[in-house]
Amino acid sequence: MEGVLSYLTTFIIVVGTVALLVLVRFFFRNTVESTKKWPYQRQLLTAGIVLLGLFLAIGFLPLDHSVKNQILSVLGILISAVIALSSTTLVGNAMAGIMLRMMHEFRGGDFIEVDDLIGRVTDFGIFHTEIQQVNRDVVSIPNLVLVQRAVKVTRRDGTFINLAVSLGYSLDHMQVEEALKEAALSCNLADPFVFVEEFLDHAVRYRLYGLLKEPTERLSKTSELHKAVLLTLHEKGMEIASPHLMDRREFDKGGQYIPKTSKHSKTPPPKEPVVEEKVFDKADEAQSLEDLRQVYEKLKKKQETLKNGDDKALKANLGKEIRRVTQEIEQREEQKKEE
Repeated sequence: MEGVLSYLTTFIIVVGTVALLVLVRFFFRNTVESTKKWPYQRQLLTAGIVLLGLFLAIGFLPLDHSVKNQILSVLGILISAVIALSSTTLVGNAMAGIMLRMMHEFRGGDFIEVDDLIGRVTDFGIFHTEIQQVNRDVVSIPNLVLVQRAVKVTRRDGTFINLAVSLGYSLDHMQVEEALKEAALSCNLADPFVFVEEFLDHAVRYRLYGLLKEPTERLSKTSELHKAVLLTLHEKGMEIASPHLMDRREFDKGGQYIPKTSKHSKTPPPKEPVVEEKVFDKADEAQSLEDLRQVYEKLKKKQETLKNGDDKALKANLGKEIRRVTQEIEQREEQKKEE
C-alpha cells in the first residue's frame, strides 16, 4: 500500500511539474513587459522547476534510502560537473549571455565592433549574439567570446566619426582646419573639430571629428564625410598627400617650403570649446557622480563628529545638505540606468 502511495505521489509531482511549466510559458507569453527587463526569466524559472520536480519525484519513489541518496549524489555530481566545465560548454555561453544582459552594455539595434567584425545587433540570445554587417550577412558570435574580447559599442545618443588626412607643409594649418570643418558641416555633422596628429616626413596628418547624432547612419555618413573632404579640399586647391606623396619641384636656393602669410596668420585664432567636454561626457558624468559620493561621505563623517550639545542649526543644515546630495546621487544613478 505504501508503494502504491509513493508511486501516486511521484505521478502527482510529475503532472504538477508539467502543469506548472505550461502555466509559466503561458504567463510569459502574455506578459511582454517582463521579458524586456530580463528575457531569460522564463528559461531560468523553467530550469529551476524541472530540477525541483526531478528531485522531489526521486525523493518520493518507493526505493531504499541508500539508493535514493546514491541517485541524488550522482545528479549533484553531474550538475556540478556541468557548472565546472561551463567555461568551454554551452552553459558557459549561457552564463556569459546572462552576464552581458545584466551589464546592459548593448542591446538590439546597437552598432558594435568585435575584432574585425562591425555591424548592428539583430538578436541577443542566451547562447549567442547575432550582428548584421554592411553586406546584409548575419554573423553569430558566441556570448563567451563577447565576454572575453573587447567590444566597442556606438552610443545611441550620438558618436564622433573621424577620418585622417595628410596635407603638405606648404598649406596654412588654419585654412586646412576651416576647410575640414566645412566638409563636416556639409554632411550635417555637429560640433566638428580638427586635431593636428603628427608631423610626417612628407606631410602633416590632420584628423577631423564630427558628431553624428543618428548612429544608425554611421557607415553611410563616414563614406559621405570622405567624399565631402575630397570635394572641399580639391575646390580650395589643397593637395592631399595621403597615404604618401613623392613630389619633386624646383625651388630657388633661398626659397622656403612654408605656407604664404595669410590674413588669418596675422590675427590670433578664435578660442574654441574644450574638445574633451564633448568627447568624454560620459566619463565626466562618472567623475562628477564619484565626487558627489565623496562629498556625501565627508558630510556623514562631519555629522557623526557633532555632539549632542552642538549647535542645532548646524545639525539641521548638515542634514538638509546630506538629503540634497543623496537625492542628486539617486537622480544621477537613475539617469545612468536609463542610458
